[in-house]
Amino acid sequence: MVAGRNVLRALRDIRSFRVVVLHPADAESDELVAQIRRIGCRVELIWPPRDGIPDSTDIAFLLFRQDALTDAILRSLEDRPLAVTLIAIVEAESPTVIEAVVRSGASAVITKPIRAFGLLTSMVLAHKFSTGKLISAEKMSRLQTRLSGARVLEQAKAIVMSQRGVTEPEAYALIRERAMANRSSIEAICASIVSTGDVPGR
Repeated sequence: MVAGRNVLRALRDIRSFRVVVLHPADAESDELVAQIRRIGCRVELIWPPRDGIPDSTDIAFLLFRQDALTDAILRSLEDRPLAVTLIAIVEAESPTVIEAVVRSGASAVITKPIRAFGLLTSMVLAHKFSTGKLISAEKMSRLQTRLSGARVLEQAKAIVMSQRGVTEPEAYALIRERAMANRSSIEAICASIVSTGDVPGR
């Protein structure tokens, strides 16, 4: 039941997405744009993509070719927001193209000739996969921040223990006292101690 509700929500949400198609203007790109529009998304065909992907883009379809333009687009995509879901359009399964698709971090692949069948499923699954990567990256960032803070705290306590000749609990209590007195965070006080090698406010 929960899974069914999640699928219905994903299908409903995807209709509010902004989609960009990076593909030369031809009959196939016209058909792809028309199919995406029928799904209910706002869609724009951009070629050549001189300024990269617009910031408000949710899903981007990109044609992968063995040419300099594709390489240039991929370089511009390296700094794109992780929230953008990239779907690769492939017309030839050469090792070079496959390597480029893997390197790009594309969340799904559709092949040419482009067909309407399966397009909505590909978009939903790709966005879900991309969102999962974003959540994982955010969790990893928070974990790294906590680990970094813990290391700085240990360094600060060691400095206080060495300077004051106190125990570890006493060093932590002193750091906490300084933070309260300075109306600052423990993290900020620890960073100051590690940076200056001294306990502030004494």
